[in-house]
Amino acid sequence: MSSIMEATSLGKAFHVLEVLASSEGALSLMEIVQELGFHKPTVHRILQELVELGYVSRVEKGVYEITSKLRRLALGKMDDRLTELADPFLRALHDETAETVNLGVLRGTKVRYLRVLESKHPLRRIVEPNATDPFYSTALGRAITIQMNDESWDALIERTRLIARTTQTVVNVNQLRRIHQRVQQDGYAVEQDQNDVGVTCIGAPVYEDENVIAAISLSVPSARANQKTLQQFIKAVVRTSRRITKQIQQQSVS
Repeated sequence: MSSIMEATSLGKAFHVLEVLASSEGALSLMEIVQELGFHKPTVHRILQELVELGYVSRVEKGVYEITSKLRRLALGKMDDRLTELADPFLRALHDETAETVNLGVLRGTKVRYLRVLESKHPLRRIVEPNATDPFYSTALGRAITIQMNDESWDALIERTRLIARTTQTVVNVNQLRRIHQRVQQDGYAVEQDQNDVGVTCIGAPVYEDENVIAAISLSVPSARANQKTLQQFIKAVVRTSRRITKQIQQQSVS
């Protein structure tokens, strides 16, 4: 039996990634099966898992390609490069609003904070860089998962321990699904008192190559987030996320 046929599940996943990475374009499921000699159900299962993790995208039914997430991971620059490109825009948002600004990425079922610019107000939410929060109860997490279809979102929820952080935290799957759908419609996420009592957060996604790679958020004491101010904050956050996306796209082209 060949070494490929004897490969472990992890080894098979890497073989699938190698085939996709060496291709000049997308490959069909059958082309990958023929290239590797694995059973079709095995390759299909591996591809489904890689899609859920964000390393492979489904271009159309039965056709796959690697994502920019995998390319950035291979280069070893993912988080550092993202933080460097986003930092001037995060600072501008911080200066404009005088509130806490965050940059985060999805790691497993949690949001990891890459950059935190704290508000100078005495009343503020304090989060350390590299700290984590659940994706389902945060505006950051809801914005990062905005692009997930029902299948991918359901798979993520199944892997997640839904624990109420406050009395306002939504942990009902059907309610969370409706929130996810609302965020997809709006293009941004707003969360109040669900991760921390008395804190309102607004999050918006950041893209590269049409794929969500991160999100930014503004954390504001709810006492400073009346309806008028909240709308101003939403516009500022969405505008900043688009500027960061544009900067990333320009750097990718150059």
